[in-house]
Amino acid sequence: MTFKDFNVLLIRLFLGYLFTSSGLCKLTDGHFGQLIGPPLLIGQLTPHGLRTFGFFIAISQVMSGALVLTQRYSLAGLIMLVPMNLGILMVTISQNWQGTPYVDAVFTFLNLLALLYEWNTLKFLLFPETATIQIPPKVNQFFPDTLLPFIIIPLFVMCCFSSRYNYTLTTALATAAYLLVYFHVFRSQSFIWSYRLVLGMSFAAVISVTIIGYLAKFNWPFSPMLIMGLPIFGTFIAYLIALGWYSIQQRKMRPSRNS
Repeated sequence: MTFKDFNVLLIRLFLGYLFTSSGLCKLTDGHFGQLIGPPLLIGQLTPHGLRTFGFFIAISQVMSGALVLTQRYSLAGLIMLVPMNLGILMVTISQNWQGTPYVDAVFTFLNLLALLYEWNTLKFLLFPETATIQIPPKVNQFFPDTLLPFIIIPLFVMCCFSSRYNYTLTTALATAAYLLVYFHVFRSQSFIWSYRLVLGMSFAAVISVTIIGYLAKFNWPFSPMLIMGLPIFGTFIAYLIALGWYSIQQRKMRPSRNS
């Protein structure tokens, strides 16, 4: 797996978690850890007769993100996320939200970047007469397993059902799903130490954000937000280490190429 392949993997993991957690947060009325809001969307839309539409948005976010996290079906999930990201971006712009449009623009850019990575598979949509389709897509070449994706998707479906009845069960099911996602990633590929470091820290960040609401209930001698902030910051540092190691390896290879 090249550094480019690894970066796109990180984008898929990030977008997948971003939208599954956002959708589950909406379905649980804010009782699920997430990075983007609004957590009370369903309740806010109810007075306008749009409660069902609110559920549709939340469930669509969960299932689109779940497809991306499976890796095997990530191409379908990324395509589904494009109109969703563009819709969110247009809402934030039309509402004149300060700063939020820029954040959503980054999410949209990452979404398109991950799709551009599969250009050889998707280019027939623009050039149907001349383009040849690459089958399977790159992501399926790296993640050929079929069993774990079929377990991950039903877990998120169960989360959607349980979200309206039991918040603790929903968090437990989602945590199990995220655990399987990373298990699937590590099982499918043999990563170098720097990649494993980034993935390990990102998994810790995902779990800490997911369960932060429950961790906050304990009497910690420090702010429970540190439990969430440290792995997020650690992921950033780990990525810089991986980037530095990649740069060193590239420099070592240059003399041999010239010779």
